[in-house]
Amino acid sequence: MNVVEQDANYVGRVKTLLGDDGFAQIYAPIESGSGLPNPAFSSQEWFALEQDRIFRRYWIFAGAEAEIPKTGDIKPVEIGGVPVILVRGQDGAVRCFQNVCRHRGSRLVSEHCNRKTITCPYHAWTYGLDGSLRARPHFNGPDRGDMFRAGGGCMLDLLPVRAESFHGCVFVDLSGAAEPLGNWLAIIAEDLTAYDLASIRWAGKLEFEVAANWKFVYENYIENYHVFAIHPRLTDFAPMDIRGAGKWRGNTFKNGYSFPKEEQGRGQGMPHYPGLSDEDRARGIWFLTMPHFALEVFPDQFTVLVAYPVAPGLTREELHVFLIGDEAATGERFADGRQEIFRMWDDLNREDLSVLPLLQQGRKCPGYDGGRLSPHWDGPTLEYARKIVDLIVAA
Repeated sequence: MNVVEQDANYVGRVKTLLGDDGFAQIYAPIESGSGLPNPAFSSQEWFALEQDRIFRRYWIFAGAEAEIPKTGDIKPVEIGGVPVILVRGQDGAVRCFQNVCRHRGSRLVSEHCNRKTITCPYHAWTYGLDGSLRARPHFNGPDRGDMFRAGGGCMLDLLPVRAESFHGCVFVDLSGAAEPLGNWLAIIAEDLTAYDLASIRWAGKLEFEVAANWKFVYENYIENYHVFAIHPRLTDFAPMDIRGAGKWRGNTFKNGYSFPKEEQGRGQGMPHYPGLSDEDRARGIWFLTMPHFALEVFPDQFTVLVAYPVAPGLTREELHVFLIGDEAATGERFADGRQEIFRMWDDLNREDLSVLPLLQQGRKCPGYDGGRLSPHWDGPTLEYARKIVDLIVAA
């Protein structure tokens, strides 16, 4: 993202939190520059700033449509610290609402469930799956009628949140003012025209708790330098000499490589996207569209990794796996290959989880100044730091 206008108030707050030297190092050339300084990973004030200025202003992945396949299915999730719910309505549409009763502010839904209506656990105010207020029992006292009439756009309906889908991935915009989702994800769509994304089907997800700041998840995701030390199986699959550092274009990072060994470790024999060229059958591509939509595309999959900040040193991570066709995603014929794919992703993530907390712990050392970066490997990491600040200070 290229910031055209900046909010001077937020530029000042960022400089106050990071220090003038800490701010300057982010925009210095890579030979003398450095990443985000310690407060960006440990400060509660910085964490609150990110929640407000990033996660509540831009498109955030909230889940897969297939997680709520039936009428009445509801998934609660927190976006930027705001509780919301994804709801499958009577008309089959997926909607998003703030997860709060309009009466006294009770959280409505605490776990994934299926309901005919949404009823507040405190005073039993009841809402339809479309968010409309249906009933508020005893509101005027015991056994007294209520002048309220259900329907017609009541001022006390659930608070809607803007939501749109991209090939089965549901994104929400708490601000209601983000640019169209298609524009936000345009680079991904342009670069995947060879892949029939209508063929992907959700096969399930993995969930992790990470004892580290959410940004470490993505710095690790876009950085290939650590692979030789942390992922021996992946190194055998794709050695360092074929791994580039990747490039940023607008708000999206892209990297990829060709396979030296066909499909090794990725569920041999799984269906591929129809109509792929020989070149596309032998390569992988991965993206990060700011602020948190990470996507890997291989001939046989479409896998999403997203990190949700919980606290400065705590992150909740979800990894959603989409495979090619219904049988690959759920059928018995491909059960073994599907299991291998999930095992591979679980192994890789746990290898990363073994070191991410060490990065968080190291940021407690006041003498650490953000480090020195490799011009060969760390260009995308430095640019990522700049983009985090750009999102915060954008007018």
